[in-house]
Amino acid sequence: MASRLDRWIISTALSLHGPALKSGALTLGFNLSAQTLSDPRLWDFVDAAIDAAGAPHFGIGFEITETAAVTNFGAAEEFVRKARARHCRVSLDDFGAGMSSFEYLRRFPVDQIKIDGSFIEHIAQSRFDREIVSAISAIARSLGCSVVAEKVERQDALEILQEMGVAFGQGYLLHRPEPLEAIVARATAQAISPVGRRA
Repeated sequence: MASRLDRWIISTALSLHGPALKSGALTLGFNLSAQTLSDPRLWDFVDAAIDAAGAPHFGIGFEITETAAVTNFGAAEEFVRKARARHCRVSLDDFGAGMSSFEYLRRFPVDQIKIDGSFIEHIAQSRFDREIVSAISAIARSLGCSVVAEKVERQDALEILQEMGVAFGQGYLLHRPEPLEAIVARATAQAISPVGRRA
């Protein structure tokens, strides 16, 4: 059912929030399952959903995990190629947790690397984790990829990441989960306000 669920999420989110995407107030990212990555008709569906919503391709991103990619490496590589051809963003999620992470950087021309939270949660206490995160972020930046640290839950971790030049993070320290509708409403209001336009 994973592929059917992914399709429902994509079509529902695009149909509900197409105007916000079109205005530039919002970007959306979708995590994709291994089954969805292996679907040969996926891009026909995604293209139709994007066209129906009137959304710009560059406002849409897809996240694939190493687990999903390793299930069907060829399909994942083809998916990334097609996404890039359409100017959709692609992120490698949970980067560093698997055995072949750096091989994916060689094969997948992605926009963003999301460093697995297992390297972040104890970064203040673990020299090993600091060295791994520093290496991943340096390599990613040298390839033109932005870097996101997952599971940022402590101030000391945030400060270490900032010193390393990691520009983005996600985790409870930075923001708690909230309904997508609330985020869209806030982003849309900021985009149409005089302050939002100047920004």
